[in-house]
Amino acid sequence: MKKTQKYFLLPLFLVGAVGQIYAQDIYDRMSRKLCKCVEKEQVKDPSGMGYCFEKLLVNNLEELKDYYNAQTMSDLNMEEIGNKIGAKMIKECDYVIDNFPSGIVGSQERVTKQQNLNCDDLKNGDFYYLNNRPETGIIDTTFVTISNNMFLERMKNGRTYSLLNIKWEEDCKFSLEFKESNDPIKKEVSSPGDIYEYEVLTNGEKSFFLNVFWRERTHQFELFKLK
Repeated sequence: MKKTQKYFLLPLFLVGAVGQIYAQDIYDRMSRKLCKCVEKEQVKDPSGMGYCFEKLLVNNLEELKDYYNAQTMSDLNMEEIGNKIGAKMIKECDYVIDNFPSGIVGSQERVTKQQNLNCDDLKNGDFYYLNNRPETGIIDTTFVTISNNMFLERMKNGRTYSLLNIKWEEDCKFSLEFKESNDPIKKEVSSPGDIYEYEVLTNGEKSFFLNVFWRERTHQFELFKLK
């Protein structure tokens, strides 16, 4: 996937740049440690990560407090810290990528590509896919609007979004280029310019099945038609 780079050209921004690099080092180290712990403990889904995450926080608490100028643990934004570490795990921890369920409904299905497939009705319209959160058992709905070159996702009852550009190719294949998001997880996982490749497998009465290609792996999911 393409990555964008940020360059700090003026001396005024050097302090901020150093701070960002330092924070990046913290989260890189913490995500690697968490990855090793979940592999050692043979954790198979996010609901079993409590022990490893708590151990990680205890061992790195003073460093986090120094970086955030926090006096106590309660002064730290644990949700933000968890999102940053979790995003790096999703992208960089091979054990998590290979063993954790994606949570997207339909990801366990294995379908073959439909013959004489037509994807015209996917190029403009409203759709949704479902996420099963193993730590709570709650099913989350992500709504998708595709219009011309726009691919818009809306999560958490419309409170958060992700905006991507869509580019269609032959044989019902398309790519998504990440633009922006205010979703606490998705904005950490993706950077502007990241590219995701997709292939439509089936076009049924109620849904599509698609493959998404990421980090030399293929993941399948079901995209439902919104009528």
